[in-house]
Amino acid sequence: MITIAAALTPILIFAGFRSYLNAQDARAERRNNLVEISDRAIDEVEQILSTVDTLQQIYEADILNGDCRGVFATLSPRVPQLSNIIFFNSDAGAECSALQATGARLVQVEAFELLRQGQTKVRTDAFFGPLSQAWLFSVMRRVEGPDGAFRGAIAFPLRTDELIRTIRLTNLPEDVELALSDSSGQVFGSARIANVDPDWISSATGDDDGELFVLNLDDQGSVDVVVRAIVDNRIYAVISRPSPGLFSEFTLRPLESIGIPLLSFTLALIAAWLAVDGLVLKWLARLRRLALIYGEGHYNFRIGNEFDNAPDEIQSFARTFDRMANRIAERDSSLRTAIATRDSAVKEIHHRVKNNLQIVASFLNLQRRQVSDPAARNVISAARHRIDALSIVHQTLYQHERLETVHMHPFLDALLSHLSGALGMDEIRVTIEQDIADIDRPADDAIPIALFLLEAVTNAMKYAFDENGGTILVKLQEDGEDIVLSVIDDGVGEQEQEDAPKSTGLGARLMTAFAKQLRAEMSSHSEPGEGYTVELRMPRSEREMKATDF
Repeated sequence: MITIAAALTPILIFAGFRSYLNAQDARAERRNNLVEISDRAIDEVEQILSTVDTLQQIYEADILNGDCRGVFATLSPRVPQLSNIIFFNSDAGAECSALQATGARLVQVEAFELLRQGQTKVRTDAFFGPLSQAWLFSVMRRVEGPDGAFRGAIAFPLRTDELIRTIRLTNLPEDVELALSDSSGQVFGSARIANVDPDWISSATGDDDGELFVLNLDDQGSVDVVVRAIVDNRIYAVISRPSPGLFSEFTLRPLESIGIPLLSFTLALIAAWLAVDGLVLKWLARLRRLALIYGEGHYNFRIGNEFDNAPDEIQSFARTFDRMANRIAERDSSLRTAIATRDSAVKEIHHRVKNNLQIVASFLNLQRRQVSDPAARNVISAARHRIDALSIVHQTLYQHERLETVHMHPFLDALLSHLSGALGMDEIRVTIEQDIADIDRPADDAIPIALFLLEAVTNAMKYAFDENGGTILVKLQEDGEDIVLSVIDDGVGEQEQEDAPKSTGLGARLMTAFAKQLRAEMSSHSEPGEGYTVELRMPRSEREMKATDF
């Protein structure tokens, strides 16, 4: 399936790219249609504004002489969009107005200040006229005195509704709507749109071609919108029409480019899937179940006639599986017999080693009785304790079913019980306690762990306690990625043990060597009068053996 899909993917990618190009072309065509319509509207508005600029210059003298009403009466038939004619002096006071004698209020203060600063003319944003009670765009021209000083401004306010009525006189398609907007995005003369996104206004500013936007309306669906600047980036034409539906030429053309290849791609995959599933996958699933059965060790299972209807290659593979299971069953039986014989032999070896070590310990015990020197007797006793520890290790190994690992709880329990009796703890009122977790360790680690514990407990017995006795706690716990063996006593502490022989004697050297053999870190700490702690931190996982001198 992946191969077939990979073979067909280039065709699908090409179709998708072609569909993308068609979609871009369709979008450009939709934009061009609206831009073509907007060109006529923009020409109409620009012609009106150009006419107003010319008329302001022609009638400037009459207006300055106070004949605003006469000029308005003359121009209003020619410019029906004209709402008023006003002359504002340099203090922004209305000295002449066509609609009232005096007292007209200046609304577009910002535009007036631009004229004061030197601009010749300004076309303002939309504002609501207090006299006309309508929305207006005003064309304002700077008036200068003979000396060139700012004298005031002539304002020709234009009604937005009349401007819109003018541009709608052109032949428009029924679904196209023309409206006007100011630079803030407020739309006038539209039944669809109240405001446009200010970002659309920014995109249209300085763009002669215009850009197509899609506006989603709750009650009318999506609408194509083109925003184009008219003049001075103050007045914008907003042209809108409903977006094409699913079955329009603008959507069917891109869908056709990708739909047919996608349909072919899908049908090819379905056909390949049905063929592969019927001829291959169903039988591979049965072979997988057969492999799982054999993997669990059920080699006596036979396939029978389960693969009679399978393709010849699958039948041959299944029969090969069956023959392989027969041979593995025979070999498995032989290996199990060999392993059982080997395990019995190894257990017997451990048992005999344990017996031999006990004989050696008995010899040392007899030899100790023959020696009168206390130091020599102590040395022989220490050697006998170490041999006893080795004997316990071998006893644990031949009693355990798995020869490669040692279960630490029964192993250390037996070792500590032996040490308690061999060291005479009851006689000197020393109690040994244990907190051993259920942990398995490799058999190779059992001997160094046992001998390390023997030396640590022996040192605590020798140097930690006075005539009042005490307690020795042996802990084996998991700590993150490590296993920690701790020997903790509540004896006199380090202050009274600082010159003890254990710090430099054979026991200390042996403990260091055992720690290296276990790839472990040994540490000890104590406070005067608060006991002594020896800690052996061993890695949980097997690590590369380090060279030691032990």
